[in-house]
Amino acid sequence: MQSVEKLLSMDNPYKQSIIRNLPRILALFNRDQTSPMYGVGDRYHWAWKLIDFGNGTFQGAAHGFSRMLVSGLLPDYMSEYSAIKRIEEMFLGADRLRRKNGSMEEAFPFESSFCVTALVAYDLLSAVELLDTKIDVETRRNFIAIVQPMVRFLCRAKETHAFISNHLATAAAALFKWQLLTGDSGKNRGKDILQDILSHQSDEGWFLEYEGADPGYQSLCTYYLADIHRMRPDLELLEPLKRSIRFLWNFAHPDGSFGGLYGSRNTRFYYPAGIEYLVAEIPEARVLADFMRISISQQTTVTLDAMDEPNLMPMFNAYCWAATTYKEQSNNTPNNTVTNEKLPALSGEERLVHFPHAGLVIATGFDFYTIISSHKGGVCYHFNDKKNIIDGGVVVIDNKNRYYSTQAFQPDNTVQIDNNMISIVAPLTKMCRTTQTPFRLLMLRLLNVTLMRNEKIGNLVKNTLVRFLITGKKKLPNTIRRTIMIGAQCEIQDEWLNKQGDLTFSSDQGDFVAIHMASQGYWQRQDDSP
Repeated sequence: MQSVEKLLSMDNPYKQSIIRNLPRILALFNRDQTSPMYGVGDRYHWAWKLIDFGNGTFQGAAHGFSRMLVSGLLPDYMSEYSAIKRIEEMFLGADRLRRKNGSMEEAFPFESSFCVTALVAYDLLSAVELLDTKIDVETRRNFIAIVQPMVRFLCRAKETHAFISNHLATAAAALFKWQLLTGDSGKNRGKDILQDILSHQSDEGWFLEYEGADPGYQSLCTYYLADIHRMRPDLELLEPLKRSIRFLWNFAHPDGSFGGLYGSRNTRFYYPAGIEYLVAEIPEARVLADFMRISISQQTTVTLDAMDEPNLMPMFNAYCWAATTYKEQSNNTPNNTVTNEKLPALSGEERLVHFPHAGLVIATGFDFYTIISSHKGGVCYHFNDKKNIIDGGVVVIDNKNRYYSTQAFQPDNTVQIDNNMISIVAPLTKMCRTTQTPFRLLMLRLLNVTLMRNEKIGNLVKNTLVRFLITGKKKLPNTIRRTIMIGAQCEIQDEWLNKQGDLTFSSDQGDFVAIHMASQGYWQRQDDSP
């Protein structure tokens, strides 16, 4: 269990992590001015030359460096001149990576990624906003010109393979920031996207991520929505953000971790920026931020240190904003605003909270905290002072060594809650165990450089891939009942209701995953604790 009193002697945990990771971030960028890839941050592309396109996400580091510069957080070895030079190089690299239609890429050539284009546009525009007094008029004009084609792309493109709230929130934030800096409303595309996000927010407070609620990615979505709220308080986002925080704070665990397999995308990272910004307006945000700062300093949650390169820059930028917000609001001491709120995981109250639309049940007591996902076949996270249990559900194997599980997202699972017992009946679905091969990669590349350069066909292929890797469900006629006895011991029993074929239970699977999700499974300290 964590104690908020530890904050009294804590330095800015975000700054510590930023300074630790700065050398590896700086090392990513090409500084050879004779190179056609000067300013590009994807080393696999410009240095190793192992991939045939450049991931544009890295260019967004200009945002974090700008925040560090204007807030006095640069390390001793980096001057203001050097930081501005770095930022100019990142803009130049973005200009060289951007395709003719204004889009950026992350996964393959000619991808026309709505998400990454939005991300880079938002981060570069944030740099322009922050550097207002640090750059001259001509430099600002050049920066805006580099982003303009991305904004045009966002104004006409759509993401069709799924409803992913954090992607849409990034785009909305970029478009509102564009309007703030240029006066161009982009035909109110930002408002349209924002309204779409809000219309999909559940009454329970969560934002849709593929098929349901995912606390990890919701912390990222909250980050972008909080920045829109900062820019445009007239949009009245405070109430949706309050609902978001009141949902999120339930998924900070007693051991300091956050989120997990019970989320629709299996993520357990925590983006702190939006929550830190909202501490002055939302009491629950203050409580959550206080608790998670300790987790970050102790690495009991997934932190910037554990990020791989595809997700490195969004987390770096979030940490930079969190560091400056924490510095401004508290001067490295807890804020003096008094709140009687207590984190649910630390309350010790006996209660049962049910979010039926999210398919999540939270049971708490004096000495335990339990989270159960009914939509994912009884995925169970149980915490007490003696032993934590992470159970990803049932896995069975057939006579051809194919894996099936109850973990696939199924909102129509049968659920019964009776006092201290919850019963879930779920079907078995085939687990995604696909790996990349030279032949598959060759086929994908042929599609990338031919048919998928057509935007409609490209979206069709993306939709097919998402169904194959994430949302598609190949069900067996078999069903399994999982019964969980709620309490300090958290007893779990699994039994067949309808068994057909040669299937056997696989034991001790722990925190396995049943779908493809690249952002799951980042390291935290508990992974290697006894």
